[in-house]
Amino acid sequence: MTTEKTGAIEVGSLEIVGLNGAASVECGRALPIVRRKSDGAHAVLDLSVPDAPLTWYPEGQAMDMLAKGRWTRLASPLTVPYGCRDATGRDLIVQPMMVFADETLLDMADRLPHPVSFSEERLTWRRLESRSDKVQAACASAPAVERLLDLWGDSLLQRFDAMFRAGRDRDYLRRIADFALCAARNKSLRWKTFTYYATVQDADRVRSTFDKFIQREFPSADWGEFLDATSRLREYLGRAPVVNVPPTAFSSELQVVLSKVRGIAAVERMSADELFAT
Repeated sequence: MTTEKTGAIEVGSLEIVGLNGAASVECGRALPIVRRKSDGAHAVLDLSVPDAPLTWYPEGQAMDMLAKGRWTRLASPLTVPYGCRDATGRDLIVQPMMVFADETLLDMADRLPHPVSFSEERLTWRRLESRSDKVQAACASAPAVERLLDLWGDSLLQRFDAMFRAGRDRDYLRRIADFALCAARNKSLRWKTFTYYATVQDADRVRSTFDKFIQREFPSADWGEFLDATSRLREYLGRAPVVNVPPTAFSSELQVVLSKVRGIAAVERMSADELFAT
């Protein structure tokens, strides 16, 4: 194991070979895993702490962690995006970020195929070894990835509106809202998406959703505020408001949604040291 200052690394000597953690939901983001061409050592490309060194691990140890599911390998490597480099093309100045998406989600958002560019940054997509061909990943600057995910989330809510008015069943609408929760990054969009999800839950499940996850993500919100927001949305969509009922036990449906949201949060929290920890 060795360390090296980010500023001392020649970007051209690196290739992106995977993403941190497992792509266990329909879309999301994760830090890139890079491989040093000279010796095959691997590291998580994390610039979140200025001037902090990258920790490099021998290829054999990195493969052990791959086998344990600690990171996900691309079918073929990518170069570090030029949108993350300085004018010389040699030094990193913006955090690179991986974005991945299932074609099923993009189709529902009316955003197929995988985009070849976004925010003036080129996107080159690669299949993930552990997933079907429908799931692909690309790398861009972190700000561009945030905006792209929000675009998909907003597009899914627009699809929800259209399908609600077309009379589609609750299961289909829940699937759209579930996908939107995977995509949405902006806090206001995530709050809005939770209210959409609540409109197609049974009334006795809405409080459990709020208590078990939403309040953790939005500590200053209270039940009355969320209920009002959901009721206004239901009225806007033409359906009766939610009934205020006491909390109930988790439903299997809620467990699926929470596990996906927690999966997204776990990927974001995982640090470089945690990736290769034994």
